[in-house]
Amino acid sequence: MKKLLYIYNPAAGRKTAKINLSGVLEVFSRQGYEITVHPTKERGDATAAARDQGPNYDRVVCCGGDGTLNETVRGLLALPREMRPVLGYIPAGTTNDFSRTLELPKTPAELAEVAGEGVPRLIDVGEACGNPFTYVAAFGLFTDVSYSTPQVSKNLLGHFAYVLEGAGKLGNIPSYHMKVTTLDGQEVEDDFIYGMVGNTVSVGGLVNLPRDKVCLDDGRFEVILIRQPRSGKDWQSILSALTTLELAEDGAVTGFAAGEITFTCDTPVAWTVDGEFGGEQEVTVIHNHTQALTMACGGAREA
Repeated sequence: MKKLLYIYNPAAGRKTAKINLSGVLEVFSRQGYEITVHPTKERGDATAAARDQGPNYDRVVCCGGDGTLNETVRGLLALPREMRPVLGYIPAGTTNDFSRTLELPKTPAELAEVAGEGVPRLIDVGEACGNPFTYVAAFGLFTDVSYSTPQVSKNLLGHFAYVLEGAGKLGNIPSYHMKVTTLDGQEVEDDFIYGMVGNTVSVGGLVNLPRDKVCLDDGRFEVILIRQPRSGKDWQSILSALTTLELAEDGAVTGFAAGEITFTCDTPVAWTVDGEFGGEQEVTVIHNHTQALTMACGGAREA
């Protein structure tokens, strides 16, 4: 019989993972799995479960927010490639950006169907100064909101908690003078208020990329940088560029694709990695681990 390890965070979102537990397990049972359930109890628990128990299962499914997914991925990456099971994901957080990239459905039952029997798809995994990420590493504007907003506020207010927390920062937006270089010779230097390296079509509602521009397994990330605005016209230019995604090399918003990127600043910069604090340093090197994991996705299998 097929075996499935179900790792879920009882506190994620509005505790939907706990509420929907029996219905999700019913789907997995119908799919023919022998199921082991592992509720997380503390930070790092999902990592330990995926690392220590993962090789004994055909599929590992995690349910929770971005942090739970990141922890589970961290645990699977600790295993040799040939021992990593397929990873399914049931989002139960507040924003769930990566679920759009994976083309996941909305209801718990549909999500369980995909997590257990969805299309296996190889995906790249990033690493920023030793911290793995599945969909984004970012610095600057609003990026600390996801880990600085109290969990109780997220549960009560949902996405609106992020809006409220972010609005309070508009009056004092820091900029960072950075040199950004890539392994293939690209280079840009300026004052930036925001930067992201991602493998996703959506980042917190701030950036929404066309699906045909994002390839999950090509060894390259999408990089977007927002220069420091100095007038109302500059803000209009930023909003226009993010809406149309017409990025110019010398415009307010610039972007490119690369497999390894180095960010160098003369002061320490705080990074957010999959919605969690990812450290603070002057030099941040981001690597792409090409096709490091297999995830269960929605949509049709690619040729």
